[in-house]
Amino acid sequence: MSGTKRIVLALTLVVLLGCGVWAGWRMAHSPSTYNGEGVDLVELYENPSSYDNSGADGAAAIMVNENLDKTAADNVVFSVVFNFRGYDTMGESFILIAAIAGSLVILRKAAHSGKKEEHNHEENV
Repeated sequence: MSGTKRIVLALTLVVLLGCGVWAGWRMAHSPSTYNGEGVDLVELYENPSSYDNSGADGAAAIMVNENLDKTAADNVVFSVVFNFRGYDTMGESFILIAAIAGSLVILRKAAHSGKKEEHNHEENV
């Protein structure tokens, strides 16, 4: 790897690391969006059908109220992740697999083309 490529790679990694640290610092110092006041998780877990969610917003109230009717899960969190968001999670998994496979194909072609150039250079000498 040439010196210029190493400098560009190092600079890119430093920028990405800096962005991650900055984002983490901003999230740590931002105000919380929900403090959990008035939520009885034990009651919600043990008896979700009778849980009073009159203070919840639209989406949360629907998920708690219709959890037992629409899914077979007793746990609300499990039903949201694996039933309501199942296709979304599956789509994210396919995108991740495609990105990894595409990266491997690109890196493999670059490695093979570099070997061919070295082999052709040796034959011409």
